[in-house]
Amino acid sequence: MDFHDYVEAVRRRWRFVTVCVLLGLAAAAAATVLLPRTYTATAQLFIATRDASSDDAYQGGLFTQQRVKSYTRIVTSPAVLDGVISELDLKTSPGRLAEKISAQAPLDTTLVDIRVTDASATRAQTIADATAVQFTKYLATIEGSSAGSPPLVKASVVGGNEPPSTPTSPRPTVNFALGLLAGLAIGVGGAVLRHSLDMTLRSVDDIGTRLGLNALGVVPPPNERRRHGSTRRTEALDQLRARLRFTTDSGFPGSVLIAGPSPEEGRTQTAVDVASSVARTGKQVVLVEADLRRPRLAAETGLRPAPGLADVLGADTPLHEAVQIWDEGRIRVLTSGRAPVDPGALISSAHMAQLVRTLEKEADLVVIDSPPLLPFADAAALASVAQGVLFVVRAGTTRRDDARRALETLAAVRAEVLGAVLTGTHAAGLTDWQPPDESGREPPRSRTDHAPEHERPGRDRSVPVTGGVIDARGGRFLARHHG
Repeated sequence: MDFHDYVEAVRRRWRFVTVCVLLGLAAAAAATVLLPRTYTATAQLFIATRDASSDDAYQGGLFTQQRVKSYTRIVTSPAVLDGVISELDLKTSPGRLAEKISAQAPLDTTLVDIRVTDASATRAQTIADATAVQFTKYLATIEGSSAGSPPLVKASVVGGNEPPSTPTSPRPTVNFALGLLAGLAIGVGGAVLRHSLDMTLRSVDDIGTRLGLNALGVVPPPNERRRHGSTRRTEALDQLRARLRFTTDSGFPGSVLIAGPSPEEGRTQTAVDVASSVARTGKQVVLVEADLRRPRLAAETGLRPAPGLADVLGADTPLHEAVQIWDEGRIRVLTSGRAPVDPGALISSAHMAQLVRTLEKEADLVVIDSPPLLPFADAAALASVAQGVLFVVRAGTTRRDDARRALETLAAVRAEVLGAVLTGTHAAGLTDWQPPDESGREPPRSRTDHAPEHERPGRDRSVPVTGGVIDARGGRFLARHHG
């Protein structure tokens, strides 16, 4: 992964990163509130020798600096702490009291700093002062001479006596800083990990870079709120219709197969959307349900169960009796009809190709819904009959490998893939979509959506990709037969 991939991972999963940061801050807040307050009191000792001459004092200073390193360990010894416990009448043992006390000697000094941590600031200071006093007494004992002369080393208390005013723990600033950094690290790390392990298609960029296809449309979920009498979904379908119109030199293809690699990718809904969008422009549209295995078109359109495609192909019902009128008379619909014994045989028969040619003569556009490409051979057979294929993938659901295998299947039957439709995501994926201005008027469309055929740029350019060629005319995928 390069830097762009890291940025893309965080951009796509910014909500996850934000949640992790908020959880880190919440944990810091909880720790600040729940952890007990502790105070650290200090007492400072100055260690000096009793030599009066300057030369002896210098040597004594060096001697003392070497000795204070050992004194820091004597501070928490039982010999010192037993005296502290007796003096203050503490209900504890020297070992437990030693856990609260620490001592250190600043570099190149003859000072010993004693620190005591306790839940009470006053008690902490009292223990620190008592420890300093008991240490001076003990030091005089161990450093005294055998003849009863004064000890060479003397300890004097030079600091302490004032209880601390602020607790040393918890520290809100430090806690929140750590919570923020921890949440950010976990969020970014998790986002990058999920991005690297995510094998699904999620954006228009994925369709272009992973599949070599041009995205003709990004269709958001239904039931979006209206904006000035329109919706982002309506805008997305209008753009899909405009781009579909320019995928051939003569306008809309005669027939379009709506295909996808796997179930639950929105093929039936896309077929209905494309048919409705084109029909609104005054075109004659026929919607055919060629998914004879799991038919859903009747439920999507609210049409009554009636003879349909299977009955027409089986010569049980004439075509004109099986076609139903829908969408205020603008669309003719041929549902699946009865459940056949062998759906694949009906779809692959010569009657299916003849039926599509007949419907192409009677309408401006024939939209064909199909079963998924990978589990069944029906869609591949239909792809060889239709003039073009709209390849439907669902954002966050369709896997890259599945999409590639489906495209290889289409290439094997020499199907012409006009482009891809990304479903299940918001129309914000269309970078050229703009909301209406304050007057409610729609912004002008891009020039390529309305330009005449001879004025549209890149008409003769093509780019080779795996399994076919991307034609500059609307980004069509011209599948080639493998082998």
